Amino acid sequence: MSRHEKPGSNLNFKRLSYFLALAEHGSISAAANALNMAQPSLSENIAKLEDELGTKLAIRGARGVQMTEAGVALAERGREILKSVGDMIEEIRQIGGEPRGTLSIGLPPSLSILLSVPLLETIHYEFPQIKLHIAEAMSGDIIEWLNTDRLDLGCVYEAPDNISYALQPLLTEEMFLVTATDNWQGELGPDGVALEPITAAQLAELPLVLTSQTHGARKLQEKFARTIGVDLNVVAEIDSLPHIVEMVSRASAYTLLSHGAVVKQVADGTLAMVPIKEPTIRRTAYLARSRMRPVTRARTEVESFILEIIAEMVERYQLRAIVSEEVEKMKDQAKPAEEPVPEET
Repeated sequence: MSRHEKPGSNLNFKRLSYFLALAEHGSISAAANALNMAQPSLSENIAKLEDELGTKLAIRGARGVQMTEAGVALAERGREILKSVGDMIEEIRQIGGEPRGTLSIGLPPSLSILLSVPLLETIHYEFPQIKLHIAEAMSGDIIEWLNTDRLDLGCVYEAPDNISYALQPLLTEEMFLVTATDNWQGELGPDGVALEPITAAQLAELPLVLTSQTHGARKLQEKFARTIGVDLNVVAEIDSLPHIVEMVSRASAYTLLSHGAVVKQVADGTLAMVPIKEPTIRRTAYLARSRMRPVTRARTEVESFILEIIAEMVERYQLRAIVSEEVEKMKDQAKPAEEPVPEET
């Protein structure tokens, strides 16, 4: 090191990664095994890193390696540094090149039914260098995971009042009373929707199974009930959409869901939907992303396909939902151009 060169001014990132492995595994042998390298080589790199930084980072003992105060600080900050460098490299690689990288997306259960498989298949076919990870969770969890950088994108039913998020409306869904077909005395149409709606006040007379009150859907339902002065008759709380659907299909209770959440069960005649009036319950789904995350080509492409698939699913299954203007534009762009009719001669 030059006399005029400050310690750490030429920090070697590869040696930093070696040190982080040492800090994680607690011994030279375990870290070397994890890195698939020789122990003397690892020891030499750690010694050079200490020389670069001008301080002792770890002390070897009979029971493994003990981190010094400087070593503990470097282990904490070093992970942040390597992640930041990795994000920067990935961002630079994507500029002007083929979209690539890992993208994590959070979806609430009712949207996951519509989006997950079509999105995974489409991205795998169109952009094989993009690896998607889809996590199914409630809106509140998705917002928290966006805030802690566990997710790159999320679809949520809550609009957080926070300027650090960018929100794009996807669709507005009508909420129905969902019932087993043999548990409803009214007449059902061929589409599985009751011909006669019920009033919102009548919900108080029916046993309901809903999610717990910590979840966004339940908060919306309770707020709606308070607005019209109705106490919902909740006989069970289950934080699982499949289990709620199962309980309703057994005619043990009713529930409140969107068409998309039970589209398959309504189509096969297992469940039916009863419209609610005076007033109607509606909720809006948003595509959410952190403004602090870098915009990558991979994220841009995936966002575009989310809009396109939402539009396609609403049209294919004739969902009782209204797509946003952006989704409507995407739907129009996806339609094949009509061939002109040749003029008669």
